[in-house]
Amino acid sequence: MNYKRAYAIILLLGMMLSSCHNSLIKAPVSLTAERRNTAYLEQDYAKVRAQQIRNVHYDLNLDVEETKSVFSGYIAIHFNLAPDNHMPVTVDFDNGEVESITLNGHTIPWRYETWFISIAPELFQPGDNKVEIVFKHAYATAGDGLHRYKDAETGNVYLYSNFEPFNAHKMFPHFDQPDIKARFNLQVTAPQQWQVISTTRETLTSIQGNKKQWIFAQTPLMASYVFSTHAGPYAVWVDNSGSVPLRLFSRQEIAQYVNASEWFSYTKKAFEFYNQYFEYPYPFKKYDQLIVPDFNSGAMENIAAVTFNENYVSRGSKTYLARMRNANVIAHEMAHMWFGDLVTMEWWNGLWLNESFATYMATLQQATNSEFKTDAWSVFYADTKQWGYTSDQQVATHAIELPVANTAEAFTNFDGITYGKGAAVLKQLSYYVGEENFRRGVVSYLKKYAYSNTRLADFMGAVAKSSNINLTDWAQEWLYTAGLNTITLDIECKNNGTKNVINHFDIVQIAPEKQPVLRRQRVQLGFYYARQNTIELTKLFSVIYQGERSNLHAVEGLECPLFVYPNVADWGYVKVKLDQVSRQNLSHYMNHFDAGLRKMLWGNVWDEVESANLPLADYIEMVQTNIAGEADVSQIAAVLSKLQSAYYYLWMFTHAGQDHRPDLAKLERITAQQLARAEVGSDMQKVSFDAYVGVAHTPATLEVLHNYLLGINLPEGLVLDQDRRWAVIKRLNQFEFQDYRELTQQEQQKDKSDTGQQMALASEAIRPEFAIKERWVKEILSPTTSVKLATLRQVMRALFPVNQLALRQQFDQQLFDRLPELQARNNERFLFNYANALLTGGACSSVNLRHLMDVRDQYANLGPTLNKVLSINVQEEQRCVDMMKVMVAQ
Repeated sequence: MNYKRAYAIILLLGMMLSSCHNSLIKAPVSLTAERRNTAYLEQDYAKVRAQQIRNVHYDLNLDVEETKSVFSGYIAIHFNLAPDNHMPVTVDFDNGEVESITLNGHTIPWRYETWFISIAPELFQPGDNKVEIVFKHAYATAGDGLHRYKDAETGNVYLYSNFEPFNAHKMFPHFDQPDIKARFNLQVTAPQQWQVISTTRETLTSIQGNKKQWIFAQTPLMASYVFSTHAGPYAVWVDNSGSVPLRLFSRQEIAQYVNASEWFSYTKKAFEFYNQYFEYPYPFKKYDQLIVPDFNSGAMENIAAVTFNENYVSRGSKTYLARMRNANVIAHEMAHMWFGDLVTMEWWNGLWLNESFATYMATLQQATNSEFKTDAWSVFYADTKQWGYTSDQQVATHAIELPVANTAEAFTNFDGITYGKGAAVLKQLSYYVGEENFRRGVVSYLKKYAYSNTRLADFMGAVAKSSNINLTDWAQEWLYTAGLNTITLDIECKNNGTKNVINHFDIVQIAPEKQPVLRRQRVQLGFYYARQNTIELTKLFSVIYQGERSNLHAVEGLECPLFVYPNVADWGYVKVKLDQVSRQNLSHYMNHFDAGLRKMLWGNVWDEVESANLPLADYIEMVQTNIAGEADVSQIAAVLSKLQSAYYYLWMFTHAGQDHRPDLAKLERITAQQLARAEVGSDMQKVSFDAYVGVAHTPATLEVLHNYLLGINLPEGLVLDQDRRWAVIKRLNQFEFQDYRELTQQEQQKDKSDTGQQMALASEAIRPEFAIKERWVKEILSPTTSVKLATLRQVMRALFPVNQLALRQQFDQQLFDRLPELQARNNERFLFNYANALLTGGACSSVNLRHLMDVRDQYANLGPTLNKVLSINVQEEQRCVDMMKVMVAQ
């Protein structure tokens, strides 16, 4: 891709020294500055800096304390400066304190621009240079940089770093972009009782007073966003049974809930698969995994020191699906060791390939050599692919491969397109070129570009060469354009005197109006016929379709099937609209199809609901008719999840003036019946209970839950672990049922963990009381709030549930009016959580739709994160209005 390079040349006649920079030379210095003074790194500048700076390695020393709010450090930056350089050298360092800087052993003038340090070009010598910086930085409390967590129960302090996409410079000064790879030498001085973990293992430790110094082996060549430093009194488990030494760390406070043997088992299975698939042995010398608190995402692929959200640790027994998702994220992060860490994108427009590939490979691993192989791809469809489908139908959809002007835009691309759609497209590329050809292309790519940076063309070129297929048009259709296509079947049958046979058969492809691209891909076409009161897949065809219509002459003359599905086994990335005959037969035969197809068919039906082609009440009726015959727990979980979405919409419709209390009560009955029929102690029982809690709202159902909490009439085999107890308590608080205050206080006294305290605050915030809402809104908007982001996130999610829309509307104006102020002082993590929790869910009315459109337009220039959420809000309000109209017309 070609990018414009626009650089403003600013001639600075001199530099005046500030009083705090008493080490600077006061003589004026000519300086050319080509970097804008902004918190974000722009690609245009990064491209030039990658040519300016070469052969980098860092000597980083950190001194971390248990009680202080800041840490101190020293870094020596060794690099080679490009010949004839006339640009200043900028070193990224966000909102820290710079105590001193020397260049090649000499004190020099320098400027600190809040987000980066700037040094004039004439101060450098040709070739090799060494910049030494002494600095301090506050610990992070919002999860990016070097995050500090103090346990509410024990007082133990834990540190961990989190850097993607542009946060490593919030910990230490350096060149924070993926294509300036470097080697790191790390030393850390920490309290004696702490563990310190990084990319490599320590080579030496020594006691220094009441502290210990850790010296680590030099890292391989790597991008700084996957470097890491973690420290604290972590509990540790060790497994040296394989070729790669494994360690697992967690807070001591949750160690009793960590199933280390299971964790190691999943890890070793993934290693076994990847080492064989990639034909490139794991490139790093050890593999550590850390389960850390307050984490903002699911996990992060730091080289050989991966971090995971504590949500993957349950305080009760895990269901099959929960264990499967845990294994999947372990495999996902491990895939990054090759794809992202060994071979790294040049810039953040390549983020999708990192994440899509890891997402695809994790499921492929599970489908190949894990205990979850039977369900791997069907769960991929129900979870990951649906995320992609949803994102691709939103107004904020984007091409998989797209320009990313700066790191602020990069943050917004951690979405369903980058993960779900990208992985699904890689899956169908594998089928399109052949699975072995695809694998050989991946192997060639990894071997050729190990320890370097790549662009999309490098990967596509490797796959094209291995398969001997020109993928130029395929890449243009799939990677450079946005939107989700739909396929349906145009089937014409005629009677030949003995039976109905196919006279004409077309696959019809439909493109969205705003993304009118027709694509090609390989799918499997399945013909189903009635056999002894059931329905069976009798004929299966592998076909490539393209364009608006693809005629299949090969099927003409075959007996007309009872049901046809044009994407069996989910090869294709496409939305399916059933033909008329298949749609008529669907409800009757739903439970006769195999589990994988049932997931897809239920997904197709929900698509019809969200597209306002099927009344929500009809979907609920279909669930009620079929759910009793469903035995697959993952399918039950998917359907019950959609019932909770139905619960949301029914409240919205009710708020808009319709009376849907009977439909809401029906949701309670369906989930209660499902709970009653679930086998004692089964995963089905747990999944059904969670859904029952999620739709509870009538006094009778709340009374049942209240009794469960007290141990009265609790279903046999159902264990209310601590997390499920809080779910019930939150529900009782939401409707202020009986002694909800006393129950909350009692539970808070029993569960003194950080999670318990957060749940207590969320349980308070969810109460339908104006004074409580007002106090929390003030706290959330306060520039001096002392509440950490992890806690604010829980509170914001709880503050305005869907049945309290009238309460929320009383705060709408200040929640929207303060957006410019919030944008100015908060990072994308806060803004994303704020917007998604507090600015969504309108009134399901045309009046509110116009209001949201005005808000979107008013704040269109605030930045990519808020702009994306506000645009989606408008679309979701329109969806609600359209779905409600269908219910009215029913």
